[in-house]
Amino acid sequence: YEESDIRAEAVSDTEKPTLVVRNPLTNLESLEFKAGDDLALNDIDVQVKEIINSDDNTIHIVVNDDAALPSSETRINIKRSNGRLRNPSSISVAFNLARLHETAGRIVPAVELHKAIVKCHPSYVNSYLRLACIARDCGSLKDCSEWLKSAVAVAPGNPEVLTLVGNLHLSLCDWAPAQKVFDQLLTQKVPKVEAYSMLSLGNIYFNNLNTPKKYSKHLQYAADFYRRILTKDNANAYAANGLGTVLAEKGELFKAKEIFNRVREVSGDTILDTLLNLGHIYLAQKKHPEALQMYQSYMNRTRTTGAPITSKSQDDDEAEVLLYIAFAYFDWARQTELFNNANAAPADERYQKCIEYIEMAMKKSKKENVILRYNWCMAKLQAANCVLQKVNRNIRRTAQEVKDALDGLEQSLPIIQTMLQWKAEGRKVTIPTGMLTDFANQCKHNIDSAKSHLNEELKKEKEAQVIRDFQRIEAEANEKQRLLSAALEKERQQQEQEERERKARQKMKQVSNLVANWESAAAAEKERTATKKEKGPGVVPPGGVDDEAGIFDTDVVPTSTAALFDESDDDDDVNEPSGKADETAKVDAEKELFGDSSSEEEDENTNKRRNDEEDEEERASKKLRSSDEKDHEE
Repeated sequence: YEESDIRAEAVSDTEKPTLVVRNPLTNLESLEFKAGDDLALNDIDVQVKEIINSDDNTIHIVVNDDAALPSSETRINIKRSNGRLRNPSSISVAFNLARLHETAGRIVPAVELHKAIVKCHPSYVNSYLRLACIARDCGSLKDCSEWLKSAVAVAPGNPEVLTLVGNLHLSLCDWAPAQKVFDQLLTQKVPKVEAYSMLSLGNIYFNNLNTPKKYSKHLQYAADFYRRILTKDNANAYAANGLGTVLAEKGELFKAKEIFNRVREVSGDTILDTLLNLGHIYLAQKKHPEALQMYQSYMNRTRTTGAPITSKSQDDDEAEVLLYIAFAYFDWARQTELFNNANAAPADERYQKCIEYIEMAMKKSKKENVILRYNWCMAKLQAANCVLQKVNRNIRRTAQEVKDALDGLEQSLPIIQTMLQWKAEGRKVTIPTGMLTDFANQCKHNIDSAKSHLNEELKKEKEAQVIRDFQRIEAEANEKQRLLSAALEKERQQQEQEERERKARQKMKQVSNLVANWESAAAAEKERTATKKEKGPGVVPPGGVDDEAGIFDTDVVPTSTAALFDESDDDDDVNEPSGKADETAKVDAEKELFGDSSSEEEDENTNKRRNDEEDEEERASKKLRSSDEKDHEE
């Protein structure tokens, strides 16, 4: 847009939206725009329809009827076309630039550039086709149709124009006009368009197999078109995929599966219809996990690319695939119920997944779909039957499950009754009246049954709760008793540990006393020996023998001396050999120090024996001192 010095304001007392220019210096010759040009008023785009020079030296500018004009005076910006487009050699460059804008996601500049091209060169068909494709991708089928009409008017027999026209009819499910267009293309025998025309005709016949009394005929026509394509080009994966659908429709599942796998291998999963077809094959073979995997792969890829494969919008296409997934779960649940025992437990969960996917499909579908509503009610009915049959199949259930089943039945019944009312009013409902009536009767019967089952489960849960309360109280009492016993045992062990420590301290004290006595005895012995050495040897008597030294030998071991002067009345101790006495003393000492403290009587005997030994040593020491004193006196 180019800014101008012209200012205008809206006029409210006219039938059509009108701008008025009140500057007396402005006249028709000084205006920089004309009728048909585009203007901008504060980001509001308008188109000039008529320019009127008024008698009061004002200029009235009539614009398009749907323009929302500003109330205040506004500067007029004039939309200028690129002058370079007038040069025929620059059209291709401008078209390629517009395609780059499309590829980069800049739709508005691409549309503006294409419009500028067709404005300067009305016979340039490619821009019409691109404008139609952009409108189709944006969901504006009306604009797409208008641009295609303009393209047909410019180039009536152009194969690309006719192909887009036929695709537009296919997207609207207008089979007869689409067939007419592709028949016209087929008569032109254009090599690049002929195969596409035959493929489209085969798809048209295959999508109309439900036509009364023409099932076999349409199926044969579809197969013939696919085979004609493969005869001329055996590498055409789309025709092979179509032939696989025909074989699957005839029940030749193994052959169809081989074809679809081959198409996936050759195309690298670029033909997403193959995933759906393989999903249908697996579902027909009761291989539900594989079927679900194919459907999920299809949805993930269409969400990534954003391009639907079926002849519907993106949301409608996704809703249809969600319905396929829901039916796969529904059929899997019914197959699981055939066990009619505890192995049928997963059926309830699969019914819930079916209901979940149907609800997702209902949200994706833009219009009220009676079939989806009926399928949702049917899934609720079968899920409720599955819950009610759990008792006969020895499967645990809760009162909440029964209540959810009852709620589902109570929600389904009014929907079915509404459909029956629509039938009575003559409205179009594709479900037979007999099916709706049977459904309503069965739903009412199951509601009554579910209520009685719910009362039963509530009673069972109440009784189970009482039992659980008793068990909880008993468990708490047992736990308290266990804690009390553990505390008593810990206290007993602590007391025993204290008693052992007390006895150990007592023994250590005894050991210390014994060591002290030994040290005292050793010191006394050392002192006595030193005294005798200081005294020196006596005069040797005649005969060469010192009688005193022979009798009172100072080198006698204290223990032997104690034995010589032992005044004990125990004859056994006197007559006991020396080695045995020493061994007994050693054993007694070991028992005294490391004996078993568990017997109080043994401890008392040990203490008594030790006291006796101490008395004996004391008497021996007294006798020894007495002997020393006598020697000294002599």
